[in-house]
Amino acid sequence: SEVGSGDVLVGLPTVPFRDEEVRVRLGPAYYAYLRVAEGCNHNCTFCAIPGFRGSFRSKGFDTIVEEARQLVARGAREINLIAEDTNQWGMDFGPDDERRLPELLRALSDIEDLKWIRLLYCYPSYFTEPLVEAIATLPKVVKYIDIPLQHASGPVLSRMQRPGPQHTENLLKKLRERIPELVLRTTFISGFPGETEQDHSATRAFARSLGFERGGAFAYSEEDGTPAAGFDDQIEPELRQRRREQLERGFQRRAEVWADRQVGRRLDILVDRMEGDVAIGRSYADAPDIDNVVKIPGAVVPFEPGMVVRCEIVEVDGLDLVGVVVE
Repeated sequence: SEVGSGDVLVGLPTVPFRDEEVRVRLGPAYYAYLRVAEGCNHNCTFCAIPGFRGSFRSKGFDTIVEEARQLVARGAREINLIAEDTNQWGMDFGPDDERRLPELLRALSDIEDLKWIRLLYCYPSYFTEPLVEAIATLPKVVKYIDIPLQHASGPVLSRMQRPGPQHTENLLKKLRERIPELVLRTTFISGFPGETEQDHSATRAFARSLGFERGGAFAYSEEDGTPAAGFDDQIEPELRQRRREQLERGFQRRAEVWADRQVGRRLDILVDRMEGDVAIGRSYADAPDIDNVVKIPGAVVPFEPGMVVRCEIVEVDGLDLVGVVVE
């Protein structure tokens, strides 16, 4: 039957992308989230996304670049690229179009007034050599990668149907070697069905070893229709939460160490807002809404949101940085 204009289409590989020009933007104009792909081809046993977003499909190259230009023309200085698996973008184009994420990053970097390009929601399996090189060398691509790993124990990852820990460890070490000052963000799931204390300890040790500068943890929750929801060996909710808290404390300790090391550095800060005479902004290490902030006290004239100012970091306030303008 014919689909009406008010119908919502889900779970189909042919659902058209919504034009960013007509999307209602609820956040500030100076940063934007730009969806580059839709759907997912993976079969993670805890995740319901493929069931309602359909199979993976990339938005067209020219469409993305034009949407980015429109966002920048309306004031965006930072564009955060998002998808279920952002770094898989373009891999479904086939042999007639060999453009992949590195080529897209270069095209976006050519947009004159765009300051930062940030990669969110990457998947461990799609970091090609050209992509690593593009992240390392393109100045507008911030040296920050969000790569939700979900777990680090081999047996749990196998039950999740996720890449194994050795592949991921090798990848992250390579990224750190190739991309100076890289900030890594990840998320873990605690209390997945069948998770033993040994599995949990392996994840904590993995996090300590790789030293994620940003991170979060979520207690496992059963999603209707997913295989994991039907597993017999569900973990008690209290234990899920206790393990989540342990992971969160580990991330916080690492974030404190990283923050202390920034004192004396000079960083570009994107101003988000004013709180009295204190400007609140973010460095390259901080994605909107989820990470920490940089405070710039003593602003005689209020900074406009979206301004980028050069600051020297002079102290740490909890997990946040405090800076003074130097240029």
